[in-house]
Amino acid sequence: MNAEQEGSSPFFARAPFFRDIWAASVSPAKSPRTAQGNKRHPQQMPLGWALGSVAIILILVVSLMAWMAIRRSESAMAELLSEKGSSLIMAFESALRTGMNSESGLRLQALLEEMTRSPDMEFVAVTMPNGVIVAHSERDRIGEILHLQGREINAARIAQLAPTATPKWRIIRMEGRRVFLVYRHFMLGNRPEGSGLPEPTIFLGLDVDPFEITNSQNRSYIAALGFVMLLVGMVCLVALNFAQRAAESRRRQHRAEGEVHRLEEEMRRSERMAAIGTLAAGVAHEIRNPLSSIKGYATYFGQRFPEGSDDREAANVMVSEVNRLNRVITDLLGLSRPSDVRQKPICLENIVAHVIKLIHQNAASRNVRIVSKTAPRVPDIMADMERLSQALLNLCLNALDAMPDGGTLTIAVAGGRKQVCLIVRDTGEGISPENMAHIFDPYFTTKSSGTGLGLPMVHKIVQAHGGEMEVVSHLAKEGGHGETIFRIWLPVAGVEKQ
Repeated sequence: MNAEQEGSSPFFARAPFFRDIWAASVSPAKSPRTAQGNKRHPQQMPLGWALGSVAIILILVVSLMAWMAIRRSESAMAELLSEKGSSLIMAFESALRTGMNSESGLRLQALLEEMTRSPDMEFVAVTMPNGVIVAHSERDRIGEILHLQGREINAARIAQLAPTATPKWRIIRMEGRRVFLVYRHFMLGNRPEGSGLPEPTIFLGLDVDPFEITNSQNRSYIAALGFVMLLVGMVCLVALNFAQRAAESRRRQHRAEGEVHRLEEEMRRSERMAAIGTLAAGVAHEIRNPLSSIKGYATYFGQRFPEGSDDREAANVMVSEVNRLNRVITDLLGLSRPSDVRQKPICLENIVAHVIKLIHQNAASRNVRIVSKTAPRVPDIMADMERLSQALLNLCLNALDAMPDGGTLTIAVAGGRKQVCLIVRDTGEGISPENMAHIFDPYFTTKSSGTGLGLPMVHKIVQAHGGEMEVVSHLAKEGGHGETIFRIWLPVAGVEKQ
């Protein structure tokens, strides 16, 4: 059985598990924690963005509605004035035709002067295609040239106005005043079709004040609407600010509660560890001396009995049990050691390679495949190589014990700017939720031959290095494999501990 060593291969970036590992190493947890599985929650839109989006949509909708209302108002006023001008032109033509056919013979000039007596009428003028006035509400203007935009009009400028038999309108300056101009070809009804004779144009200037008043009201309406929208926007901003502050306050409170809970757990664990350490320090010395004597006498008497005899076998059992007790005392003394470690810059990949060599034969005997993966350009860390190797070895041995029927042990290393993530993953039975909260408690174990001191030792070593630890586990389903992942974040060499 060979351990598979991979560096910056494409598979490392594409494999879903290691993509999750990399994401975890880039954004590590802020406190040690344990969890039963990873629950992915959909990202929700922040409240600020939601309120801002609603405010923008509301402003756009209200602005569009206001613009449409103003356009309808202007169109309605323009259509009203246009129809009024067209009706006056038609009435003038009809009265003129009637007068021409009657015995009284109403005159054109009299009709024009009579029409302009209305207060909303500015002038009426009939011109030839070259701009010469043939009839005007002001008698003195007959025979002169019509004025448009402060200049005399000519055939080209009349052509630009494009008069037809259908009335047209525009707001323009004519005859020295700004008017609502309605114009079209002047038709008396006695001109034969296709005669080729020049067609005169009638210009009717109406008072533009109603249109200007409507525009002024619309501008006032827009200004008032803009002021209201500004107030609404300011209220939304204030509400948004308060909402963001409230959300941030809730987040801080949640983080503070989590930190308090973590500190309480750490304090309780430290108290237990301190009590065990004090007990171990006091008792270890008293126990080890008798154990050494017992082991020496058992070895002596064992050598006096024949090879293969029951008495010699009993002596060997005594020696084995003494060694087991000695290992328990050694573990207890390890918990009572100070947390100071001899740190120096080391490559975490070297520690992984060293531990793989130690567990190689054990994994082969259990039909466990070891996979080692390392991200590219992982920086060195500040660590005590002996203590960190001990922690990684304990995690790997626990992983092997969790896979009695074989499986895959994955050891991965991923690097960030300030932290390096070490991951140990097994495809074993998993950890039940009721046991997850106690895995770092001393003497807590689910193995018949375990002491329950391995994971507490690992946690103590990680803390001594200024690191953080996280455990995620999925229980094995019927006929399948479970999963347990230990993630350890260690500070990069040269980065201060936080």
